[in-house]
Amino acid sequence: MSSSTFTTGTLLTGVNTISCLLTNAAGDTIYATSDTLTITVDTLPANAPITAATTPAAVCVGGTLSLSTTATGGVWETNNTTAVSVSGTGVVTGLSVPPPPGRVNVYYVMTNSCGSDSSRIRVNVNSPASPIGISATTICIDSAVIITDSTTGGTWSSSDSTVGSVGFHIGGGFPPSFGEAITGNTAGTTTITYTGTNSCGTYTETINVTVINCGSTAVNNVATITNNCNVYPNPSTGSFNIVANSNKYTQANCTIANMVGEKVKTFTINTNQESSVNLNIPTGVYFITISAGEEKYTTKMVIME
Repeated sequence: MSSSTFTTGTLLTGVNTISCLLTNAAGDTIYATSDTLTITVDTLPANAPITAATTPAAVCVGGTLSLSTTATGGVWETNNTTAVSVSGTGVVTGLSVPPPPGRVNVYYVMTNSCGSDSSRIRVNVNSPASPIGISATTICIDSAVIITDSTTGGTWSSSDSTVGSVGFHIGGGFPPSFGEAITGNTAGTTTITYTGTNSCGTYTETINVTVINCGSTAVNNVATITNNCNVYPNPSTGSFNIVANSNKYTQANCTIANMVGEKVKTFTINTNQESSVNLNIPTGVYFITISAGEEKYTTKMVIME
């Protein structure tokens, strides 16, 4: 034989064994080699849908969810290893609640010499409860502060709506702040509760909010630094002075927040002396809190043009 190439017949999917036979014109075999050639024929992977033990597919933080598929030979993967882990048998373990909308993708990936194919299922990651997010637990009458909770789908309530009521609020500034908020109505303390139900069960989170009367320069019901702090001039155009007298502390921390409780500036001053402050902030009503150790002083500040 002078040729080193030949054409085979139709190959089948799987393992094919090729051998070489030399025949004459009558079809009689006159030579048969003992050597053989094995050729494996693959096809593109054919994946199958993923099913979950619950519908919709959901897992709690600290819990597990079993996934399955009729396909074989693949591996399990996820696009968010911070929120979940996936075992080699398709068991999903919840690690943390991902950012909204609070779900991850889990894949079953099959790969061979012809390429790869994957199936996907979306898994919600839920938490039994999350701490309530709030920038200040002491607010003034007629002011509001945004409240949040990373566990979605719950409802808000107040134990005493005459003191503080819960509702949707749009604040000032640019960009404006908006969301559920607690609004101070009268002086006192109310308990804000967030409740809901998800695949992890019923959850409840609470936080106490104190509403105070900020109508005067010195705010009542707040522990003050020897009751001898001054902010002047007030109103101002953004340039003003602070004097915080204390016979115990040499420095005090200052925080300025807007009407919805968002901090716009924090800084430190020396006590028992005048400190000058220059702010470039929009006009409006702000609250300045001066604190040192366990002592605190809060006053309303008006910025005008």
